[in-house]
Amino acid sequence: MSAIGSFHPLVVEGAEAESVLFVFAADTALQRRAIHQEALHRLDAATALGDALMATKVEAHSPWSHAPLLEAVTILMRDARGLLSVMACDDADA
Repeated sequence: MSAIGSFHPLVVEGAEAESVLFVFAADTALQRRAIHQEALHRLDAATALGDALMATKVEAHSPWSHAPLLEAVTILMRDARGLLSVMACDDADA
């Protein structure tokens, strides 16, 4: 995983346009708490989805029928890790 977690540059149309990356700044304790809470909400969602997958029978139409569900868990976890990683880097700079 790169330092930006799962936050990927947005590809723009046009040969001369450069891709951009979302940026956020957390200048206050309230903003940092909000980012931390967002990471925790994503972890909670990933946990709930994982628990549901463990308790539910998924009908397999193909060997990869479960892939979209696991992809959702992966995205949530990667985003949470990215948010927490950025906050850790921010704390180290302070």
